[in-house]
Amino acid sequence: MKLKAAINPLVLAAWSLWIIWGFGFYTLGNLLWAQLDGIVITSRDIPSTRGPRYVTEYTLRGPDGRESLYTAGSKDSTLPRSMPVGTSLKKKRWHLDYERDGQRISDFSLPFYLGILAIGCGCLGWSVLLSRRQRRYPWEFAP
Repeated sequence: MKLKAAINPLVLAAWSLWIIWGFGFYTLGNLLWAQLDGIVITSRDIPSTRGPRYVTEYTLRGPDGRESLYTAGSKDSTLPRSMPVGTSLKKKRWHLDYERDGQRISDFSLPFYLGILAIGCGCLGWSVLLSRRQRRYPWEFAP
């Protein structure tokens, strides 16, 4: 009896979509969507109930005098935590870099994330090819 191991296209597609969501939409997308302009007027570290990580909640006063809240966590999709009161922050939407006290900071590892996303997209394409080669759709289960 000879066993032939085959990759299940459904499992590969699910894994690929999870990678694309986690590294693309959740991390890269959140950082690209963030937009800030103001001076930190309050900074509060909030301990986590699960593990050693914490978040920092900032209150920013913008150039127009309006206040806004920003929460920085332990993910790559947020700005650093524990910045002191009086720090000037400026981040434009669709930019990965930001300004802190007038100094441009670009500390996001774009090549790493693009590499992981390329692997995820490649595996998603591979799952489609496997599905067609096996002449069944990923959501159909073989007997």
